[in-house]
Amino acid sequence: MRALFLEPLDVWMFRDGRPFDAGQAHRAESRFPPLPTTLQGALRAFHLAVVRKDVPFDDAAAIEQAVGPADGWGSLRMCGPFVARRTADGRVERLFPPPADAVPSGAGIARLPAPVTPPEWLRTNAPLPQFFPLWDDEREEKASKGEPLRWLTLDELWAYLDRRVVEGCPEGAIWQREVRVGIAQDSGLRVTLEGRYYEAGYVRLAPGYGLLVEFAGLEGWPERGLLALGGERRSASFETVLVEPLPQVADALPERFSVYLATPAWFEDGWRPRDWSVLFEGRVELVAAAVPPYETAGGFSLAAKWHRPARRFVPAGSVYSFRAEPETRLRRVEGCWWPSFTQWGAEIGFGVAVIGAW
Repeated sequence: MRALFLEPLDVWMFRDGRPFDAGQAHRAESRFPPLPTTLQGALRAFHLAVVRKDVPFDDAAAIEQAVGPADGWGSLRMCGPFVARRTADGRVERLFPPPADAVPSGAGIARLPAPVTPPEWLRTNAPLPQFFPLWDDEREEKASKGEPLRWLTLDELWAYLDRRVVEGCPEGAIWQREVRVGIAQDSGLRVTLEGRYYEAGYVRLAPGYGLLVEFAGLEGWPERGLLALGGERRSASFETVLVEPLPQVADALPERFSVYLATPAWFEDGWRPRDWSVLFEGRVELVAAAVPPYETAGGFSLAAKWHRPARRFVPAGSVYSFRAEPETRLRRVEGCWWPSFTQWGAEIGFGVAVIGAW
């Protein structure tokens, strides 16, 4: 397994799920951090262009053998990407997305109280009979529109899941959004096209911040180098680093536990699977969930030369609270050295999970 820390050499652009074409939609937005599929494509492209230069670009069978099929993962196993930063002592540490059940507390954030049995008078449109609300009717502090989102180190995430107040890192200290304007061109005539003005949103990271990705199955990489990443093939420098491993899950889950999503996840029924047995060995009961609005993403297959179907993902930072019978276990995905909580894409980093209590 290799861990890479990637730092931008300029702004980055990672398109969101909305279609964009100059003259039809004039604004292209960028999401950050990018989805795992973006990093998967960048790693495979670098592997073919630099590491496996002996593979002919017109030999589909050889390409598939080297990096896997166009619509599959092959031998690649990838965890991430995570927002990361270089510390004062030269280490690289992950930053975890703002939890969806966080509320302001002084200069930091705290977790909403544990799910409680709702009073008899409460009526909701919750889709499950045992769904308990997440609320704090005694909290005086209220979130405001100007309240910054806060990203957490691993130690802070553990403290947060243990219901301690943590400071976190404000999102604005990690990156800023930057808008640039342009006009479409006719590449054949080398002239601009009338009425094809557009704006594009980019991400500019603060010094010392970047992306961290761990992967296995692509051998022979250099210790450091440059690769193209994201829209417009913007450059990123990378170096191999040592990082603290992600927390592992106990063999048997506790009676009450919560699942925090460190990366987006996909489920067949929108925000959840139709049957939790696809993710757990044993019986669990979902009692509460904090899930922000879904994110849509698709992509383009260079091999097939067509747009992949768009999927709706549960955002990173979502939190699910469960009750479990004794000896219940989280199902493992072959080749993955991290806990996963998704029905699609676990092999390349979707649904990376951290299990805590509630």
